[in-house]
Amino acid sequence: MSQPQLETPILQTQKSYWDQLNDFFFAEETPYALALVRILFPLALLVGVIPRWFHVRELYSLDGAPTPFWEGYGYQDLPIIFSPWIAMAAYTVMVCCLCTMSLGWQTRFSTIVVLVLYPYFGLTDYLSTLTKYTVVATHILLLLSMSGCGRVWSIDAWLAGDAQPQKAAAWPRRLMQILIAVVYLGAAVTKLRMPEYLSGDLMRFWMLTNTNFANPLGEWFSTNQVSIVAMCYITLIWEIVFPFLCWRGLTRTVVLGLGVFFHILTFFMLGLLVFPLVYIAVYCAFLNEEEASWLGSKLKSWGGQIFKLFPAGSPRESLFGRFHHALFASALTVITLLAVTAEAQMDLYGEQRAEGRHVLTPISPEREAELFSGDLKIRPIDKVFAFDTGTTLLGGQLANSRSEFRRGETLVAQCMLTPPHEDIWLEIDLHNSDNLQVDRFAIIAPREEVRVYATFPLREFLEPGQYAVVLKLQGREVTRRHVELLP
Repeated sequence: MSQPQLETPILQTQKSYWDQLNDFFFAEETPYALALVRILFPLALLVGVIPRWFHVRELYSLDGAPTPFWEGYGYQDLPIIFSPWIAMAAYTVMVCCLCTMSLGWQTRFSTIVVLVLYPYFGLTDYLSTLTKYTVVATHILLLLSMSGCGRVWSIDAWLAGDAQPQKAAAWPRRLMQILIAVVYLGAAVTKLRMPEYLSGDLMRFWMLTNTNFANPLGEWFSTNQVSIVAMCYITLIWEIVFPFLCWRGLTRTVVLGLGVFFHILTFFMLGLLVFPLVYIAVYCAFLNEEEASWLGSKLKSWGGQIFKLFPAGSPRESLFGRFHHALFASALTVITLLAVTAEAQMDLYGEQRAEGRHVLTPISPEREAELFSGDLKIRPIDKVFAFDTGTTLLGGQLANSRSEFRRGETLVAQCMLTPPHEDIWLEIDLHNSDNLQVDRFAIIAPREEVRVYATFPLREFLEPGQYAVVLKLQGREVTRRHVELLP
């Protein structure tokens, strides 16, 4: 009888956590993902940069009314705001470098120039140019300037003529991923400390304004308060779990897909434009080498006519290859001079007119008195944002809007006040068809409250017919909502 053979265990060597961390940041990879960020990210910034080119003199020069960020910290005498000619030249150089950065022509130089000028113009005009995405964009530009994002899918790579794309360390891409994850987590922590966000009031008032751009979908959606609250909580949960689920597998696909959907909705519902484009472009940093290569091949097939401009062969021996540095400098210089000349011809202040510069027209004494009269025209109705009736409260919110009720149900009347407001004596009364009061609710609405609701049990002794829910502020009727009590 043969002896049983013992199986020899196979020893598997497992990398230490330090080695895994080292591979996470310093593994060599072809920078396809960073190349996609380099291509799309400047295009997103140009959406906000180009419209401001026509207002450089007003926003960023000594000839206008700049609002420097540093003056808020007591540094009024810093001599870093320049004449309109210098400001226009610098701004035009920034626009050109954003374009060449996307094309991958003199990539590192273009990125460094944008890294210096983009935050400078933001800090020079903190009222309108400096935004949250300006800060995020500056960090992304810093990481791109130290990466190998120009080694593939660029004019620089075409001029290099390498048969195989050069590899680079993964740490710039990893730091971009960490940056986005930390920003989301910080946003979630901020939202947790804002009762106005958790109640949906902050988002609802934002949807009703055109602070950024028009948002007709937001104005329509603001009528559904329960959906707003649900979306606020979904967004909050997504921002919390994003740093833990965005790295690989199905969870990465889910949170990134939700992120793209979320940022697209911010355009249609909040009027944000550059902010979602910037984040969607940076999402390319979460793609691995194979995914980014596949997406790049699709983009290449869509833009096939552009790539035909770069024929195969030895580009270094071509005229463009031998003089591309001089061509870059010449093109930048010529475009800048043309831009400065064109802006001067626009004659913003009318200096070249025969009648001289434009002058401000004095306002009438009546208009002046109206402007300095204070808030004398605020009526009680102006303090009411919404007044509605229903039957169901969900998380302190009126979940349904109804005007027909049956006996045995409870009528809920909710009043939303427009902040800020003083402490208000508020009454909500129920009147019958003869305008006689059959029930009453009264309370002091403190200045920190935005929402007040009253409940009226519709008992059996109430006759079917028309009723009115009357809202009074400081003892004066403001509005009423007509309801019907069915048998």
